[in-house]
Amino acid sequence: SSSSIVWARALLSLPCTVRAHSTLAAMTAPTTAADEDVMEITLLNKRDAKVYQVPPAASASGHKAADWKEAIWRGSVRIVAKGKDLTIKLINNGTGDLFAQCHIPNGDHEKFCERVVDSSRYWVLKVVNGSRHAFIGFGFSDRNDAFDFNVCLQDFKNTFVDRDKEVAAQITAPMKDLSLKEGEKISVNIPGVTGSRRRPAGES
Repeated sequence: SSSSIVWARALLSLPCTVRAHSTLAAMTAPTTAADEDVMEITLLNKRDAKVYQVPPAASASGHKAADWKEAIWRGSVRIVAKGKDLTIKLINNGTGDLFAQCHIPNGDHEKFCERVVDSSRYWVLKVVNGSRHAFIGFGFSDRNDAFDFNVCLQDFKNTFVDRDKEVAAQITAPMKDLSLKEGEKISVNIPGVTGSRRRPAGES
């Protein structure tokens, strides 16, 4: 439809980097020398991904893929990791050009990718451009591709986000008081020693 074409053109008019974040500062954060030293690793590459125009959610439970119309874009999706950050890149199959990308700091994808309530193959991404934002539908025709995409996000989150939270909790947990209180005694069992050795009678 003409509205889908207009919406797609509006999306394409955004800066080439479409970051799913709520602040402009995070979008324009300068790259440090340390960032340049971190290797970028491709975790997933699928050739049949789709983007949809998303209407407002019909209920508080969330978005439904059944409410979406025809896809407004088809191409490849690539998930790359750099340090603890993930980036979901949507790439045109014919030219290899970047259509859009979603940057996920610390791999905490649940803040940026919302699962629809009626399918395991589709998500909603929040696209931010300065003070404006839009929601786009994203997904796969093949259920196996969707499964691999979801497992990739979950594995990265479990490795870096959840593990770091557990470590932080252990560090901040109060130390137990193991000191002896007044009147308390401690006994030590030494292998091979069953009791105190008595001096034989008549030994000086």
